[in-house]
Amino acid sequence: MGEDVRLRAVVALAQGIAAAHTPREFWRAAALGACEGLDGTFAALSVWERDHGRLKVLVNAGDRAVGEEEFPDSETYPVHQFPEITEFLHEQWAGGGEPDAWVETASDPVPTGRVTGLRRRGAAAAWSP
Repeated sequence: MGEDVRLRAVVALAQGIAAAHTPREFWRAAALGACEGLDGTFAALSVWERDHGRLKVLVNAGDRAVGEEEFPDSETYPVHQFPEITEFLHEQWAGGGEPDAWVETASDPVPTGRVTGLRRRGAAAAWSP
């Protein structure tokens, strides 16, 4: 993907977020913007509910699986299934910094919980802010 295409995707993401009036519109714009920026077909935006030890899906955007809701009320996953998330965020926060982002692909040689999930749903990549 060329730099011009990525720049256009970032601009579209910023415009979509700026135009959002509700949390759901914001979530959808963020997920679709990430999806477009990474040349993907699907993106999910989740929040880490640290007190409950789980990731709660806020939005499933793009090409959803059969029966997958755009705004699920109760789609959650135990965060221990995704140690790369908790380890990464803990390192960032413990050092006084803010989390960055990362991309995982279904072809990664060492499958994490997320990569296993990608493979299960036939997806190619995941981006996590």
